[in-house]
Amino acid sequence: MSIVKMVNATAVNFKENLNGTIDSCPLSNLAIEEFPEPTAEGEFNWSPQMQGYILSAGFLGYIVSQIPAGLIAEAYGAKNVYLSGVLLASLAHLLCPFAAWYSCYSMIGMQLLRGVGQGLNSPANSVITAKWFPRQERGFLNALIFSGTGVGSLIAYATSGAMCSSALFGGWPSLYFIYGGLGLVLGLCAYLFLYESPKEHPKIGKAELFYILENQESDLSQKRPPTPWRKILTSVPVHVMTYSIFSHFWANAHQISEHPLFLANILHFPIQEATLMFLSKVNPPSGSMRLTGTDKQYRN
Repeated sequence: MSIVKMVNATAVNFKENLNGTIDSCPLSNLAIEEFPEPTAEGEFNWSPQMQGYILSAGFLGYIVSQIPAGLIAEAYGAKNVYLSGVLLASLAHLLCPFAAWYSCYSMIGMQLLRGVGQGLNSPANSVITAKWFPRQERGFLNALIFSGTGVGSLIAYATSGAMCSSALFGGWPSLYFIYGGLGLVLGLCAYLFLYESPKEHPKIGKAELFYILENQESDLSQKRPPTPWRKILTSVPVHVMTYSIFSHFWANAHQISEHPLFLANILHFPIQEATLMFLSKVNPPSGSMRLTGTDKQYRN
């Protein structure tokens, strides 16, 4: 959402639209009288192609770090991987305004690092939850955790428009400073209160420890047999799940990166109104994940 306010495409497209030189929805006379000039011009002259490179860099980093993060988390501990991911993503997000002011290429690099940091979190989280969650409660608790992504997005989308239009830290930089700072706070909390496994928690009760360990499929500390990669890669259910997850993240990536630009530059929505259009998209998945997690718990 911040790139809408960072780039001066709103002003450029507005003037070009009046001359009929671009493919965008024409403004009626009433709309022109109501919005005679753009509310603010961005400070960066980034082409649409460059904007695409910046937006895609984060997703590229997220992809390349997934498998290595899972292997490292299982071999050397998931907590360290998780903390590294939170720290890297938060610092990169916090430094994005400075990178943007320096050059568009440094912004691409910072977005790439942010994506790498975010990619470390999901595999590490899966390893930690496998050690902590009893099998009969795993469906609901995992759904509760992953629904936090939707809730966080809901809050971010609801506030980003107002933050970009405010004078706080100069407008759009506030998104990077505030959310990057909150990420560092999260990392500190995880460092203080997160433990690799129930056995390492110094204050866990004996009854709770016994309950968790008794309801695990096996002792995760024991050496496992080799992974049957051939059966996994030729499994139809695996292909179905892969396609389903791919489609979900494809749609989600489009909503996050391209949809704000389309609403602002083509449909001429003010940024405050554009943010509200995300709320109906973000909230239902959060509720459905909680419901499906509860359903799985009772069916098991």
